[in-house]
Amino acid sequence: MGISVTSKADLRKKVLELRKHLTTEEMAEWDNAICEKIKELELEKQFGTVYCYVSVRGETGTESLIRSYLEQGIKVAVPRVKGKEMDFYYINRYEDLEPGCFGIPEPKKSCELAAEQDVPVIVPGVAFSGRFERTGYGAGYYDRFFEKEPQHEKIAICYDFQMTEAIAVDQYDILMDRIITPQKSLNRKDD
Repeated sequence: MGISVTSKADLRKKVLELRKHLTTEEMAEWDNAICEKIKELELEKQFGTVYCYVSVRGETGTESLIRSYLEQGIKVAVPRVKGKEMDFYYINRYEDLEPGCFGIPEPKKSCELAAEQDVPVIVPGVAFSGRFERTGYGAGYYDRFFEKEPQHEKIAICYDFQMTEAIAVDQYDILMDRIITPQKSLNRKDD
């Protein structure tokens, strides 16, 4: 596995520091490998909609995946934050995004609220474990969203160095169903 640290705060600090030193070429190669693995899941054949985050600041890239789904006619919904809650809204094109909470692109106010409660969600994070644990940025938006809508398949994507043996989780942390990196695809159902 990748890194080994003791606390969530230390883990976040270490991974975010490593992310700062990635080259554009590394990120493009890894993002492409992850995108291909997601496409192999053929989510579009099972679902007409995919919920996905919009990547920023060195996160595993989602722009090409979102654009690909939109070109195929698959409905894509991305998150918008309001207070301590987060909901997903449909976008028809990448240009339906505007700067939002924390400087993260969000769907424009004119975008329609997404209502499916059982479609896959592509989830960001700072670090993940082989036990399907996730550490985000500490605000708890995804944990609260999945608490409210638990039926979604949770597909985490990350770079291989973001994997660790285990993460100290608390009662509010939600486990992922899949974790996809450039080199591996882990499925909790296989364990």
